[in-house]
Amino acid sequence: MEGPRGSEDIPSYKDLVQAKSIRGIPKSLYPEGVYFKKKYVLLKKSYVGIALIAVGFVIMLIGSFMSPKIYYAPSNHWNDSWTIKPGQKWYHTWTINSGDGFLEINMTVAGGNNDIRVYVDTPKGRVDFGKLQSPIHVLVNFSKYGPGEYTIYYDNSFSFITSKVVNVVETAYNKKEDTSNKDALEALGLFLVLPGLVLSASGFKKRGFLYIDDDVVEVTYENSRIELKVNEFKLDQKVDHSIKFKAGRDESRIIEIEKMGSWWKGYQWIFKVDDQEVGRLP
Repeated sequence: MEGPRGSEDIPSYKDLVQAKSIRGIPKSLYPEGVYFKKKYVLLKKSYVGIALIAVGFVIMLIGSFMSPKIYYAPSNHWNDSWTIKPGQKWYHTWTINSGDGFLEINMTVAGGNNDIRVYVDTPKGRVDFGKLQSPIHVLVNFSKYGPGEYTIYYDNSFSFITSKVVNVVETAYNKKEDTSNKDALEALGLFLVLPGLVLSASGFKKRGFLYIDDDVVEVTYENSRIELKVNEFKLDQKVDHSIKFKAGRDESRIIEIEKMGSWWKGYQWIFKVDDQEVGRLP
């Protein structure tokens, strides 16, 4: 009993589950001598982009581990001149909200031995600098005594006869962090990483390979255009329309690469050999 007409041309189910191309067409169903595959490739500009990303990340990493420069900047200032009579004392009070900083006192004294007694009431008690002679320079560390009220006394009570003319300049300093070098490195690293990402992404392309007998048609997908190379011979210009040419043994095969789709939906490029579809990009 004869089987159905043309049954010898219908592949077995076993053939349908053999190794497949990327589009899922069984190798056994390609025309004889024809095979199509596709894969992602990195173009040269991708490697440039990867290098920029790597250098950028290294610079950003160096910046992230860089310690800020610590310095102290003036936050407030007070100055005055007056005469302190014998047996008297004067004072001036600061209210300090931060414990990171210090108070600098510079003064000159005229009269007698050009001396004055200086002491400071801090949140943790009195600090007595004793009798000092002009010119006088005193530092009070806020980090040692904490935030709160600081009262500076200028005491001439040890003198029974001589008045003292004092000129005082008091300056409060707060701790600051200079992160300009750190920020500059991180910004430079980001400046390299961003174009690196763009270059890497733009150089990451899907490429199709159509094998016809001993010929290889290589197509790089760029949505509305393709880059075409046949047997290492590359077209000078990118192709933005459907194209048809001969290839294969004795140029006996008609190869057609058909453009389909639209700019808002995207384009597909359909590969045909002798009017039979063998693959698509992307």
